[in-house]
Parts: sequence; C-alpha cells; structure tokens
Amino acid sequence: MYRTLSIIVSIAILAFSGIASASDKKEIVISMMDSAIEHYESVGEEQAFKDFAVKESDYNKGEFYIFVTEMTDFNLVFHGANEKLVGKNLSKLKDTDGKPFVMEMREVATGPGEGWVTYKWTHPVTKKITPKQTYVKRTGDVYFGIGFFE
Repeated sequence: MYRTLSIIVSIAILAFSGIASASDKKEIVISMMDSAIEHYESVGEEQAFKDFAVKESDYNKGEFYIFVTEMTDFNLVFHGANEKLVGKNLSKLKDTDGKPFVMEMREVATGPGEGWVTYKWTHPVTKKITPKQTYVKRTGDVYFGIGFFE
C-alpha cells in the first residue's frame, strides 16, 4: 500500500512541477518496479498483466509503463504501451546507433539481476530520436522493464 501511495504521489508531483529530472524519474521507476513485482508475485501473472494494462493506473501512466520478457527465449509476454509486441522475439532489436539494447537488458537481468540500460529511441510524442533509460529487474524466469525518455 505504501509503495502504491508513493508512486501516486511521485507521479502527481511530476505532473504539477513540469519536467522532472532524470534522477526524479529514476526514483519513480524504481518505486514503480518494486510495486509491480510485488503485485505480480502476490496476485500471479494473469491478474498482474490485467492490472498493468490499465491506462492511467499506478502501473501505466504516461511514459511510465511495464514490459515483461521471458529470460529463455526473449519473447515479450507483456507490454503496457503496445500489445501488438506481445509474443514477439525482440532479441535482434537495435537502437538507431546499432546498439543491441534488448540483449543488454537480458545481460543485466542475467548477471546482476537489475540495472539500467541506456539507448536511443523514437519519442512517441515528438517523433525525434531521444535518449531513453530503462530499468530492468529479474524475477523468476522473466525480467521486467520500465523506462523513460530523457
């Protein structure tokens, strides 16, 4: 409950204060990640994915959304912003500089189990190539990701 409340308060502060710094966004992402994994582990995958898909919820607000990828075969099993990606293997995906960021996410999830991956991606609103940071964290045989544009 406390984590959910802290996520709501953090996002509300951002909404009223304008553009947040990267460190503020990182705090929101980490808090959101901890809450999402706790929820996933307590209610199970099916219910968690239903909850994660609800727009403007604690788990899916603006640029902050969750995606979940299988560790073994790279299949995306959930994506909070684009459900058409579910079931796809994204292991060959690279950013505009040729960086294999999906493979790097898996390496982080496999190695230390959690951490940040930075890459360039098209911003959905501006349509410009923009640096993006994504926090990944492994739980069981999947890893979660939540990112933000700088």
